[in-house]
Amino acid sequence: MEVQIINFLLVFTRIFGFFAIAPFFGRREFPFQARAGLSALIVSIIYPVVDKIAVPYALWETVALFVKEIAVGLLMGFVVLIMFSAVYIFGEIVDFEMGFGIVSVIDPQINTQVPILGNFFYILTILVFLTINGHHILLSTLIKSFEVLPPGEQVLRQNLLYGVLESFYAMFEAGVKMSIPLISATLLADFALGIMARTVPQMNVFIVGLPFKIVIGVFFLIILLPAFVITLDVLFNGSYEMLEFVIQGMINRP
Repeated sequence: MEVQIINFLLVFTRIFGFFAIAPFFGRREFPFQARAGLSALIVSIIYPVVDKIAVPYALWETVALFVKEIAVGLLMGFVVLIMFSAVYIFGEIVDFEMGFGIVSVIDPQINTQVPILGNFFYILTILVFLTINGHHILLSTLIKSFEVLPPGEQVLRQNLLYGVLESFYAMFEAGVKMSIPLISATLLADFALGIMARTVPQMNVFIVGLPFKIVIGVFFLIILLPAFVITLDVLFNGSYEMLEFVIQGMINRP
């Protein structure tokens, strides 16, 4: 009975670690009791088919197993969170180009300042993610991780570090690519303001320029909003691929 309980808790620890930091599941509006209950529900469903391990007699070895599992769960959730943070990179760049760089809001879910447009697009991203049942794919990948990475068998390898660094690179790349259309629009606005300053020297470009760039930026945001929703599919697929890549990096076999 003790062995069964420890094996159950090992599976529970990985799943709960994932829910503690993953997008949507790790936010404050998702209560602690709901995470624990959902984790226990998933474990009770998949536990009969999860490979069991021989629990060591030494206490420190058992503790090490729990530390490994919580680390695996946190790392998996962290990789997905990194990919979703590309939306904040996109919002920060757009805010700076439109003149909103000085404006930030406090996100009570992560207790830090975030760009105002970045926060808007992040909420929109989460809504689209839930609408297309992307969280089901995350849960499916989490459950399949027990097939390729049974409890107690994972080790840290060089490929794991490479996968984490690759996820950071993919985050910045996605954020910059999504902001290119808005950067082009504000660049054209600056070009137009430069021509106006040369043709009408009496006009104060600094006074006119800020609201003009905001209007241009909002106008292009409205036009490009459907395209932004379409590009989220690439972001979501990249999140799934990075999660699988990191899981493969923790496998101690070819």
